[in-house]
Amino acid sequence: MKKLYSIIILIIIAGTINAQSIAIGAQGAYVKSQDADAVIMPSAAVRIGLGGLKVEGSIGYKADKYMGGAIKTITYPIMFTGFLGLLPFIHLEAGIGWYNTKVEYSGFASETYSEIGYHAGAGAEIPLGNVILTGDIRYVIEKTKFNRAKTTSDIKSDFYMVVVGLMFKLY
Repeated sequence: MKKLYSIIILIIIAGTINAQSIAIGAQGAYVKSQDADAVIMPSAAVRIGLGGLKVEGSIGYKADKYMGGAIKTITYPIMFTGFLGLLPFIHLEAGIGWYNTKVEYSGFASETYSEIGYHAGAGAEIPLGNVILTGDIRYVIEKTKFNRAKTTSDIKSDFYMVVVGLMFKLY
């Protein structure tokens, strides 16, 4: 696991050194798991442009309720995403995430997990001078563990997200 984090950090550092652009900003996502209520997930992101390729690192906050609120989760997803430009505004994307999740059971103690997940999708960027308007649709495969509940084998924690963001070019 430490090797994976070291490799990701080295890729980000190497990308920053050779970057053609760097942008930071805020994102908001409409997130819907199959078995949970829809929520809004705020996050912060950094995008590094390397020509037709871009990489993004983001961290967010997501709170879900399952089984009518009997199970609640709080997740801090840390996502690393690669973008491949198809057209001037359109891109495909795929990445990996580290999902730090606290699961709270009604009437029981809570548990905390750190899991790896994957995501893929497509999106667009609209440059407006030094500001970039972003929009993405991603499907996220993330398996939250519900160990203390007896009837959770059918609960699905994978989710899709519709992300909009406002990024500010640093250079």
